[in-house]
Amino acid sequence: LREAEQNVDRTCVLTTNTSSLSVDEMASVLEHPERFCGMHFFNPVHRMPLVEVIRGSASDAVSVATVYAFALGLGKVPVVVGDGPGFLVNRILGPYLNEAGFLLGDGASIRQIDAQAKQFGMPMGPLRLIDEVGIDISAHAGAALHEGLGDRLTPSPVLVALAKTDRLGKKGGRGFYLYEKGRQKKIDESVYADLGASVPNERRKLRDRDIRARLVVQMINEAARALDQGIVRTAAEVDLAMIMGTGFPPFRGGLLRFADSLHPKGVLDRARELEQAHGDRFAPADLLMDLAKSDRTFYEAFST
Repeated sequence: LREAEQNVDRTCVLTTNTSSLSVDEMASVLEHPERFCGMHFFNPVHRMPLVEVIRGSASDAVSVATVYAFALGLGKVPVVVGDGPGFLVNRILGPYLNEAGFLLGDGASIRQIDAQAKQFGMPMGPLRLIDEVGIDISAHAGAALHEGLGDRLTPSPVLVALAKTDRLGKKGGRGFYLYEKGRQKKIDESVYADLGASVPNERRKLRDRDIRARLVVQMINEAARALDQGIVRTAAEVDLAMIMGTGFPPFRGGLLRFADSLHPKGVLDRARELEQAHGDRFAPADLLMDLAKSDRTFYEAFST
């Protein structure tokens, strides 16, 4: 980046497409960090409209506006977010994908986990999404989120074991699923043996509603933390980013609109049940508790 800065015009804006590295850390080597920010696309790029425009602590308004306008010119949907582990969307997806690993560790099958996510309305299940992103990339992003956000993002033993195999996901032809010429064929049942002692010998049927609750509550809880920390300003920005970056079901109105349909009190009650059953990774976010106590929704508290 330092070399690039020395060979471009003074008005040139430099950007990074990183999904997990710190924009502020990269900006620290530049003579003009104000002309640097993030421009994070989502896979598959030709289908996912979202671009996260990451405003670093030194990024100036002109640079952010320039990248925002450029994204619009590409036909994308830009959302300005703050710098932080995973930025916005990957930060919310991290606990969701990790929980899929814990569900596997509890004996649920790949088929049941992904089917329940799709029944909720997601375009693909979390395990299929790990294959799409790449098992190696997912492991790196998971480690970065754990380092940045602490023990609640401790990688599940299943995903740690998966990263030690030679499976790469879709790009390597096999992950949780088998692929041929880039097309999904079927679940690779041999993955259970490769995961070793991190999964039970026999699959067992968990309650469908418990699987959905564990996946969705993790996303709502982390979105509450990101909103509380100012990664974005409004609940609507969270929902726009999740719909455009992950395919979160639009008919549910977005992640936080869905949470509001249950009311933060309802989400809090479910989070506390899950915390008691599964541990601290479900500890409710401070904002979730505050909204429940004040009887406000996400959209009432973060509308502008």
